[in-house]
Amino acid sequence: MEWKGATTPLALCNLLHDRKRLLVAVVGIGFAVLLMCMQIGFYNAMLDSTVELLRELDADLVIQSRGRYNVSLLERFPRARLTQAMSLPEIKSATPIYIETLLAQWKNPDSGRLQPIRALAFPPQTPVMLLPDVRRQQHLLHHPLQLLTDRKSKIEYGLSDNPIGLKTELAEQAVEVVGTFSLGTDFANDGNVLMSDRTFAMLFGPQGSGMARLEQVDLGLIKLHPAARAKLAVIRWNLEQLLPDDVVVLTKAEIMTAERNFWLRATPIGFVFQLGTLMGFLVGMIICYQILYSDIDDHLREFATLKAIGYRKIYFIGLVLQQSLMLSLIGFLPGLLASMWLYERLAQQTGLLMFLTWERAILVLILTMVMCILSGCLAMRRVLNLDPAELF
Repeated sequence: MEWKGATTPLALCNLLHDRKRLLVAVVGIGFAVLLMCMQIGFYNAMLDSTVELLRELDADLVIQSRGRYNVSLLERFPRARLTQAMSLPEIKSATPIYIETLLAQWKNPDSGRLQPIRALAFPPQTPVMLLPDVRRQQHLLHHPLQLLTDRKSKIEYGLSDNPIGLKTELAEQAVEVVGTFSLGTDFANDGNVLMSDRTFAMLFGPQGSGMARLEQVDLGLIKLHPAARAKLAVIRWNLEQLLPDDVVVLTKAEIMTAERNFWLRATPIGFVFQLGTLMGFLVGMIICYQILYSDIDDHLREFATLKAIGYRKIYFIGLVLQQSLMLSLIGFLPGLLASMWLYERLAQQTGLLMFLTWERAILVLILTMVMCILSGCLAMRRVLNLDPAELF
């Protein structure tokens, strides 16, 4: 055979020489890619899903209790704070949002089983959400005990593809579904229902004085007049000076950042998913190392011959790195396709926001390439330390 140095596709020939070994390598690296994609997917689903409700609120500023460090915490403030806020001329509206999770027990109409659900309420005459489905149907909520249900709620709630007209119970009172919307679940809530503030008071207020429940607000949505939005920072400062210390005033971006930080720092979930990504990286690195090491070991005599006729170390370094990169690219594609399929299935089954964006796919590709290159660097020591005299 006539060797032509770098023009000979030796790296590709080595990979294709043993098809069974190549198949094992592709499966192993693809599995590592799948692991990393899924962990990154769950990690981002946690962050995206927990702030989805906040993202869809139609507000320039948000008022919340000073003791409320995340949306799921039931820490409320007096509705009178919203009346005080309206004294600023730049403010167009100050709308209360009510949230209930402890008392909101949804009765599955099929099994009769009770499931906790997140109940959201607001005055139906005011647009408070950016979701087109909610804006189009919120007029239906003027009637008491009528609800909109989240299409992405988990199947345990017994909500069919078209639950409109469904009658069941919420908080042991009869309710009717008159429409649907699409918001999604998160790691604290498996489903959502929307209702008017009047219905909220009827369901969760004290007996005999339900409207008193509306005097305690979970979130206050502040909308500014269009001409005043350029002075958002100034208006926020004025609002903070006007209101007592029992509340804080945040922008939407700030309250979303605070929510993400809570799940990342105050809970172990973020760490678990980061650790899972690292484990997938290490699994793939071990598999790739074993494949490359075995391939090098099978061709030691050929490598010794190349060394004996004058090939330098830089050639062997390039050869092994080429094989490493080829393995990363060949194994990445099936792992990515399997991940895309699982993302879609999990999004349908759980209601979580599972998105495999181009940025996340490129991140996994980079991790896969680094994983295989590091494996190649470990495996190439066998070639670099090879003495042709020991084999001939």
